[in-house]
Amino acid sequence: MSTLSHEFREIYVRSGLSLPYEEYLKRTAIISSAAYSISIVILLIIHTMLLHVRGWRLLAAVFIPSAMVGTLALLLSLYYPLYRKNQMKTQIENSLLYALSYMAALSAGGVPIERIMERVSEVEESEALRMIAGKFMADVRIFGFDVPSALRDVARRSPSELMEKLLDGLRNVIQTSGDLRSLLTYEVSRMLERRREKLKRMMGTLVYLGELYVAMLVVAPILFILILTVLSVIGGNPLGVPPQVQLNILVFIGIPVMAAGFAIILDVIMGGEE
Repeated sequence: MSTLSHEFREIYVRSGLSLPYEEYLKRTAIISSAAYSISIVILLIIHTMLLHVRGWRLLAAVFIPSAMVGTLALLLSLYYPLYRKNQMKTQIENSLLYALSYMAALSAGGVPIERIMERVSEVEESEALRMIAGKFMADVRIFGFDVPSALRDVARRSPSELMEKLLDGLRNVIQTSGDLRSLLTYEVSRMLERRREKLKRMMGTLVYLGELYVAMLVVAPILFILILTVLSVIGGNPLGVPPQVQLNILVFIGIPVMAAGFAIILDVIMGGEE
């Protein structure tokens, strides 16, 4: 139980939510309890005044659905930090290459890390990266952290493991050589290479999916339509269902369902790429 609590706290810290952890847990308990209580009241009114249910049936009809509603509200509240963390992680990793390029250009001009992070917090389009840079600036200017401690703090709060490693690398460089330009330039080239490899793999998968799409949603439906049309003319009925009904099922149900399936597969493969 303590392990689960620790893991949830870690997820919450990395989610970027502004509420303190304990306050969020209190609100979660209040929301789930309120959902449970409101469901009881509404179901009591419906079943007693409108449906006239009495006895044990009334208890079952009121308390079981209310418990389900309260549990659902609790689960959604507990899941939201994980959803938020994954959303911020995707946003960071989609924008990190461009932010790193900007940071490398600033470091090549001798700009210190404090000024670089300040500029990132001002001009970066990604909300997640602005949040990390803003947290770093708050640690340094408001809470009086030194730069390595501030970098360690924001690395611990980063929803992206890639960003966390980058921040740890910046902290190590600042504590040793201080050569930010070399580190950032290396990270930009490494991320570019990784992006190229990812795009190559994605292009191969998309080509395969395109061929499968043409075969299943263009060629196969045309062949089935031709076969069913011929059967309707000669009076064949191989499946015990009239060919006209089979044709309607194929056109109005089969093809849209397969197209929706391909759209879902494509969205999963793209993985949130912008």
